Amino acid sequence: MKKTLAFLVLVAALILAACAPATPAPLPAAPATDTPAPVAPADTPAPPPATDTPAGPAPTATPTLNPNAILTFWSWVPHIEDQVAEWNTLHPDMQVNYVNSGGGNGNYTKLKVALQANTGIPDIVQIEYQHLPNYIAQGVLLDLSGYGANDVKSKFIPWTWSQVSQGTGVYAYPQDAGPMVMFCNTAILDKYGITAPTTWDEFAADAAKIHTADKNVYLSNFTADQGWFFGMLWQSGAHPFVVNGQNVAVDFTSPEATRVAKLWGDLIKSGNLSPVDTYTNDWNTALGNGSVACWEAGAWGTFISGSSPNYKGKWKIFQLPQWTAGGKANGNYGGSTIAVMKASTHPKEAAAFVQWLTTDPKATLEVTAADKAALFPVTTGVLTNPTWANGTDDFWSGQAIHQVMATAAQQVNVNFGWSPFTDFVYTTYGDELTQIKAGSITFEAAMKDLQDKVVSYAKDQGFTVTTP
Repeated sequence: MKKTLAFLVLVAALILAACAPATPAPLPAAPATDTPAPVAPADTPAPPPATDTPAGPAPTATPTLNPNAILTFWSWVPHIEDQVAEWNTLHPDMQVNYVNSGGGNGNYTKLKVALQANTGIPDIVQIEYQHLPNYIAQGVLLDLSGYGANDVKSKFIPWTWSQVSQGTGVYAYPQDAGPMVMFCNTAILDKYGITAPTTWDEFAADAAKIHTADKNVYLSNFTADQGWFFGMLWQSGAHPFVVNGQNVAVDFTSPEATRVAKLWGDLIKSGNLSPVDTYTNDWNTALGNGSVACWEAGAWGTFISGSSPNYKGKWKIFQLPQWTAGGKANGNYGGSTIAVMKASTHPKEAAAFVQWLTTDPKATLEVTAADKAALFPVTTGVLTNPTWANGTDDFWSGQAIHQVMATAAQQVNVNFGWSPFTDFVYTTYGDELTQIKAGSITFEAAMKDLQDKVVSYAKDQGFTVTTP
């Protein structure tokens, strides 16, 4: 990886475009049918680390498909066309045409236009976790439970399956994720007599200790990205949304949500967090010169190695601090799914391709490679595959970093759900955050304000809304 700041900003931008909160996906009316169960999250497919292109089992062909089917697949994942080519080689008479749909923003805008015009709708499309409930509510996704989806449910980390399911329906296959971890420069921690904090109380105390010792050095900074904050809510055990058909429960004022808001609000007010914004040149510089010691992020955040070459061998990856000492709770920041559109004229073939792409041992291993898509795997087969799991990295102090990340992935709360109007929620949160940073409102008050505005909006959209 090139080490220039401009390049690093570009890398971060590409990651966020692929996984972060994109532009508004189409806003739904209240669903007409009852579809119980919470839905799920994430915001940006985000790449993690990986070693060189992994070798793995040979791909397997899928049984009897329509030889006349030609499918269109919209995605933005780097090098995913390699897997499409593998499928096409296995099925010379049943081809998939890959279209780079331009990342989250471009993808959802194009899909909205196609759905409104009822023409040009792809057979298969990449959708981030946090936007999937929107399309489920619109009724435009194929229920894959009728196409063998539940036959492979056990291949996936349980929480990712809950993200693509609603009631008895399965509306996509998980492809990647961003279980949260903490990246730390141990040289800086050692300098100030600190070990990586294991609880959030320790985190706050260490932030004060470092910044008191040196006014130019900080333990961490606040990441303003919405997906990051919702990952923190997720880890805390908050349930901002529970969706059951037309009924939506909204709760941003629970003890689990409030403690997250208070922690970060107090840290922002204390001045013990670096003022630099994540994914900027200043942030890259701070990581490189040691003035910011740690970053809490999805497992894909290893790209920061390019920012800090002078500290090679000093960085390590740790589990996220816990709210209770000895706890093993986690949240997710990033990741996406692959869905089949109900409008597809070849649903069986489209469903077969998506299942192959997300479960085939060779295909799922290949997309984790650093020189390919660098996705964080969500199948237990890849997570336990020695090729992926056992690699070490000199930059990361020789750690088997994937093992740390795999543990983090297994600890993600299975019950976190998203609303069918994530774009409004994210935009409103961003507006509230501006006031928090300006000091005109507390973080806790902002959460109540967010809840009130979301409730009002959801009612306007025709949903029946309940609050605590």
